Amino acid sequence: MSNSGALSSALSSSAQDIVLENGTYDNAAYFVNSAGHRLYARTLGGAVLRAGLVMGGNWGPGQGLVQGIAFDVTDRAKTIGGWGDIIHIWGTGVGSRVLDTTFDGHGVMRAAVMGSQSDGLVIQRVRAGGFTDYGVLADGSPGAVTPVLFEDLNVWGVTRQVPRSANGTAEACIWLGNPGTLRRALVRDCAWMGVWIGEDSRNALIEHLDIDGTPVGIYPEHYSWGAVIQYFRIGPAVERGINCEWNDPATGGLPACADVTIQDGTIDSTLLGVALNPGTTRTTVRRVTFRSQSKAAIGDNGPDNAYYDNDYPR
Repeated sequence: MSNSGALSSALSSSAQDIVLENGTYDNAAYFVNSAGHRLYARTLGGAVLRAGLVMGGNWGPGQGLVQGIAFDVTDRAKTIGGWGDIIHIWGTGVGSRVLDTTFDGHGVMRAAVMGSQSDGLVIQRVRAGGFTDYGVLADGSPGAVTPVLFEDLNVWGVTRQVPRSANGTAEACIWLGNPGTLRRALVRDCAWMGVWIGEDSRNALIEHLDIDGTPVGIYPEHYSWGAVIQYFRIGPAVERGINCEWNDPATGGLPACADVTIQDGTIDSTLLGVALNPGTTRTTVRRVTFRSQSKAAIGDNGPDNAYYDNDYPR
């Protein structure tokens, strides 16, 4: 397959392997993969798409795949709804996979991958930069059968034109709102937070992270109950390392963090290391090295939390 017309035609047929030859594939609108096609680049990064891609929809078997493709999109009109999601997964897009793929949003696209249908979503070995709201996101599939897997991600440069103007609702390099695993990620320059977890992300495993250049390294929101956060390095250009949201009455007065374990990492932050905000309960911080905090390594404002075997070097 070597041109956009042939690609659009193939996508309108039943599920098949589609191999894209080296070259540029553009379109007046976004491409649609509702049938569960498996899209491959002939050589890694050799096929460049300059329009967005939708996976799933109102019909189709799901299980679509994108591998080895480079997305370079500058026009939101070439994405579904004009929203600016280079890959948008929804509806029947269960079990979608995005592998070995790069995304350049040029500071105008909203997200590299928007997983509104996140049941069984797999994103591995992805590089993404230059987005206004999110690098990669999984959120919106309560009751999903298969957990999300985010692995080997390099995400940077997520900010609106006025940094932090999203007021905590976006500007996150990685956003995990479903049960799943985030493993091995390099995160840089995110205007509000490096990694956000919450919504339905109970019992998430978050590990092997390197985060810098963001006000908050990891932000467990409602509801991050049972999460394990481990093997991380956060800072030094970070204000708060890990910030457990408070028990806001607007969210039912329940804690964001309950039965959370934070362990085996280093936080080098300017203000706070770990903030266990009001309502945080049964959360453990252990074997963490804290450096450079001006206010506190650990701020504990909740009941039944524990912290031990930590290191507080001068």
